Amino acid sequence: MNYTEGSAVIADDRAFINPKAKLSRDATIAYAKLKPGLKSALDATSATGIRGIRYCKELGLDEAVLLEINRSSYESLKSNVESNSVKNAKYENASVQEFCNREPLRKFDLIDVDPFGSPAPYLFDILKVAHENSIVAFTATDTAVLCGAHLSACIKTYDSVPMHNELGHEAGIRILIGFFARLAAQFNYGIEVGLSFSYMHYMRTIVKLIKGSKSALSSVKKLGFAYKCRKCGWIGSEQGPFTGISRCPLCGSEIETSGRMWLGSLIGDDVRPGLAKSMEEVMGSDKREYRFMESLSLEPDIPFYYSIPKLTKLMHLPSISELALSKKLEEAGHVAAITHFEKNCVKTDATIEEIKDAITSISKNGA
Repeated sequence: MNYTEGSAVIADDRAFINPKAKLSRDATIAYAKLKPGLKSALDATSATGIRGIRYCKELGLDEAVLLEINRSSYESLKSNVESNSVKNAKYENASVQEFCNREPLRKFDLIDVDPFGSPAPYLFDILKVAHENSIVAFTATDTAVLCGAHLSACIKTYDSVPMHNELGHEAGIRILIGFFARLAAQFNYGIEVGLSFSYMHYMRTIVKLIKGSKSALSSVKKLGFAYKCRKCGWIGSEQGPFTGISRCPLCGSEIETSGRMWLGSLIGDDVRPGLAKSMEEVMGSDKREYRFMESLSLEPDIPFYYSIPKLTKLMHLPSISELALSKKLEEAGHVAAITHFEKNCVKTDATIEEIKDAITSISKNGA
């Protein structure tokens, strides 16, 4: 049975194809359309080839290289590239590591890594075929690791302590970006995060490389740590080296510490205005994707968020809606909006005391 997505028709399904990853592919194309001038791409973990085929046909590339290490999957890739009449795509039965170390002089404008599990084993090598201003997109499906269910695995793979609580998904994607920022710095690249999100079973991030020691150092300086107090609910973060904080600054209780992680932006300011419109042009009839991207583009550029059910439980009050709390905080002059990372949560620049006051007011007065 054929699977059609965007401009690609996948007839040979000997390799695994995940329809639920359509948003990841659509979002990357939508983002890339906001960055004109892309001429070449490397699809480092191709499987059926759907990602690389769509990039060739929808981004107007001059050249794309599609890699697949598994022999059976490679035959599927080859068949699908040929049946889609993609003349500007080359395919190889090779690993990412083999290709990048064999062809270090090849440089690509867009590099995509979408493996099963963690992208960590591939990211060092793909930097060898990147150049200044390359766009690097990568997916992680080892979300249990990044979200703290497997502490030792996160420390071993990403050299970071995760958050195993309601902040886990945002902390996880920040850990993933922080890991890449440290690798990129070894190649004298800084990073500019264009788009990052958590969706269903995976995390996706797209970054632009900026060449130079100053850029590399600037990115590394945006790494830091996040903190959460179980007793009073306080959440904090700070860029830079660990300062040894172990007690909540509000109530003095022990706190959970996570990091190192990226504490810079998760969406580029230059991307926000056109993201939803570009997504609408790419996605076809899937309005759910459009609504997701529209909501994502409106999220405040603030690290982390507060869970309303967690706070109301601590306060012994009934829960309230995130829209009611956002409105109340905005009326008080704060930035506030819902987040895609977790339901019934609000991102805001208000302090926890101001948030609790707003919750109390809504609970008592209904507004």
